[in-house]
Amino acid sequence: MKTIGNKIKELRRSKGMSQKDIADKLGVTSQAVSKWENDGSLPEMTMLPDIASLFGIQIDDLFEYSTEKHYESIEKKLQYGRVMTNMEFENEEAFLIREVEADPTNYHAISLLGDFYGHRAECMYQKSVYYAKRAIDLHPNQKGDINNINNGNHGKRFDWDTANHQELIRYWYKLLKTAPENTRVYFYLLDNLIDDGRIEEAKTVLKESYQKNPDELNAFYEVFIKEKQVGFEAVKAEYEALAKANENSWRILFAIANVFSYNEYFKEAIPMWQKTFDCMPKPRYTDSFEAMAQCCVRMGDHESAVEYYKKELELVGVGYRASNQGNIIELSLGYTHSIFIQLPPEVKVETKSERNKNPLIILESCDKQLLGQVCSKIRSFRKPEPYKGKGVKFVGEEIRRKSGKSAGAK
Repeated sequence: MKTIGNKIKELRRSKGMSQKDIADKLGVTSQAVSKWENDGSLPEMTMLPDIASLFGIQIDDLFEYSTEKHYESIEKKLQYGRVMTNMEFENEEAFLIREVEADPTNYHAISLLGDFYGHRAECMYQKSVYYAKRAIDLHPNQKGDINNINNGNHGKRFDWDTANHQELIRYWYKLLKTAPENTRVYFYLLDNLIDDGRIEEAKTVLKESYQKNPDELNAFYEVFIKEKQVGFEAVKAEYEALAKANENSWRILFAIANVFSYNEYFKEAIPMWQKTFDCMPKPRYTDSFEAMAQCCVRMGDHESAVEYYKKELELVGVGYRASNQGNIIELSLGYTHSIFIQLPPEVKVETKSERNKNPLIILESCDKQLLGQVCSKIRSFRKPEPYKGKGVKFVGEEIRRKSGKSAGAK
């Protein structure tokens, strides 16, 4: 198993740096770095954030842990939607690929690679949109930049030959033949057939789904297909009756709330979204709150929308403090200086400091993406370390803890 010294040596060499380069950047001697790499001593815990930052990785990545723990670490990075540095991405990618090469039937690694690349692609889309918007600010009428913004936001494409789902539909048909037990594929197939306007074909697939896939969602798709033929107003009462008859089924309510939102019946959709969340088994998805926020935004009720887009950050550490004057936050995070950050006007901030409780930063915005970026920025000033859990973390976030040197010596 690699020691932290082995890891530092490996990372240093991958960066093409000498021990003196590392020492100069960290404010230590070359001899100290040499001792770390030869396992003659360990870096002080307070230096771990600086070492991790120097190599563009997380503190966790300095430690070697079991394969299952490594899987867990990657899953948590994806779960919180954090943007990984290039080195982090390459390290985790190399680990998963080694796992698949060692065992081509390793479902866990193969499935996680799919999630991993999907997360990376989404991050790249966000970067594409960011720079395309900057380009448009300079030259507003460039088709390529406009396409990048539309495609990066998964916008609708008009051209039928590229916007249709022919390849995906063909794959779902094939999968149903080779793995008929995978019955949820019927609904993915129905979604794409309906979106492409292949209504008669969708009816045939739904009939087969009723026979081979006795799922409650079949009833929803029956009304959904009918809607595409006669219009929403003609079937609105059928949707309402279906929701009433299935008031404890979050899947049915979720589907119907989607349809009401698409048809701009926002006032009726909001209580459906709330019911969806209330009857959903734990751990529950946050989609319902995001949908309610968007409904409020579309109705022009921005004040109500921010109630659904709220993040709370907790400062864990002796002497850690947070205060704000308007949208300017002052943070004391154990450094020799305070950190000031000015938030965009679209983000509302409140700081709380109560006796015997960790300070809180409460952020609200009707712009979900912007809110996530602000949280990520604040968290980056002092990311939680794995020994005592000190740092800036989301309320309720669990930090995987490690034992210190003294514990290992016992």
